[in-house]
Amino acid sequence: MSTNPQVARGEFVRAFNGIARHRHRYEVFRDFVNLSALSVHNSMRQFLPSERFEALESEYLATVKRYEKDDVDAFSQLLAKLVVMLEPEPRDVLGPLYMELELGNNNTGQFFTPPEISELMARITYGDDLASLDRPFITVCEPACGAGGMVLAFIKAMLSHRHNPAHRVWVQAQDIDRTAALMCYLQMALWHVPGVVVVGNTLAMEVRETFYTPAHYLGCWGPRLDRYWATKAPAVPEPVPREMAQPVAPEPTQRAPMPARAQGQFDFDF
Repeated sequence: MSTNPQVARGEFVRAFNGIARHRHRYEVFRDFVNLSALSVHNSMRQFLPSERFEALESEYLATVKRYEKDDVDAFSQLLAKLVVMLEPEPRDVLGPLYMELELGNNNTGQFFTPPEISELMARITYGDDLASLDRPFITVCEPACGAGGMVLAFIKAMLSHRHNPAHRVWVQAQDIDRTAALMCYLQMALWHVPGVVVVGNTLAMEVRETFYTPAHYLGCWGPRLDRYWATKAPAVPEPVPREMAQPVAPEPTQRAPMPARAQGQFDFDF
């Protein structure tokens, strides 16, 4: 297997087209993503509830049973080639492959943003903020993550300013499509980005499944986030004793000055 990303890309496409030719290409791609993501996720078994681990393990085994042994071995080779393609820099690899293999769904408007566009947007929108980053870490919310192109572009922008994403960012990404969400999870996990990928409808505040990356567990981000969100909670005023409460005359009505507009989604940092 070549360690050259461009060569590995060609090898990926050829190997993918040779797997289970009697099956629809989308089904094979979906199963590759599922098997790879579940393998990475369940490697953190010691941190997972037993019911969750067993459910995902059963899904993994049921998927494997639908393929011949040679095809299952080929899936593992695809994962190795994906690692090679992701090695040079954090960028969406699976999204462009998905489009190149003509797996996009025109009916649902499912298209993946080219990595170059994602990187341009990340640098224009957040470049100055990252250059002057003065807090221990930041949080990023991506409510329609797709394959994670914008998340990875943000990580690349962080690296360009010499910030270590494993220590200085936590990401919550969400998508209504499970395959797309797991594409994002897999690429975030391989780049050791702390965070969680949620499967569900963001607009309806729906959460069907959650997948925490290995970096989330290994970096002890649970306690860090508990302390972080505790500082974000609004202070609750103490009740005034009844005997001390006095009626206050209403002040004349006047228009309050408009606050200065914040840059970015600072309630969730970015």
